[in-house]
Amino acid sequence: MKTCALVAALILSLWRLDHVNGDLEAERQSHAVTAKERDGWKTAAEAAQKDATAQAENARLCLDREAQAAKHAAERAAIMRQAVPRPRTDTEKGQVVDDETRNRVAIRLNRPL
Repeated sequence: MKTCALVAALILSLWRLDHVNGDLEAERQSHAVTAKERDGWKTAAEAAQKDATAQAENARLCLDREAQAAKHAAERAAIMRQAVPRPRTDTEKGQVVDDETRNRVAIRLNRPL
């Protein structure tokens, strides 16, 4: 009877050990899948972070350009407000630039932002 009980206990322990090992292996496989998914999400998050950083830099540069354009527009407007036309003197009539040059400069200064 003792032998039968020992054999039964041994079989039960081996079955339980096999069952525990099976559970452990299932947990390891599940962990491997989770780790692989985590790595995929990490890669996606890093790519999204790079994209967000690039977009933030683009926005900053755009705002800098807009501020610079507003400053230039204000400077041009101030110059135009202060400009007072006057007739040319006799000595200036021969010293001013030709119309073509003056027009090219005016087009350059008046170009759109």
